[in-house]
Amino acid sequence: MTSLKILTISSLAALLTTGCASIKPAEVDTKLSAWQGSNIDTVIQTWGVPSADREINGKQYAKWNTREIKNRPSFNIGVGGFGGNFFGSIGTTLFGGKKDVYCTVQVGYNEQGIVTQTNWSGDPDACNSAIPDREEQQS
Repeated sequence: MTSLKILTISSLAALLTTGCASIKPAEVDTKLSAWQGSNIDTVIQTWGVPSADREINGKQYAKWNTREIKNRPSFNIGVGGFGGNFFGSIGTTLFGGKKDVYCTVQVGYNEQGIVTQTNWSGDPDACNSAIPDREEQQS
């Protein structure tokens, strides 16, 4: 029974440490704000066609959406028996399941096509993956 306790404690510790986001929101802010001053055509060439594009009060906005469903790690505990007059089992899953991960990025640009505003919402890891790095020679 002692080895079961050790296994349980080590599994919970591993699960808790892997459940934290590895990317901080400030890192996503920095990566996205690097695109300010770019031409929207360069952004679209690099990022792909936006999922939405609209004009509000003379300013253009393009929006990209990503969504994926990730499996979260799970930890199972089971108790059972066999023999004599007793047979049965009890089991439960802790944590685990599916997690809906999304990222929405919005870019505002002026009549000359220059990006003047950027913002994002969603999971920092998903947004970090969705936003390409801006290379210095792009404008």
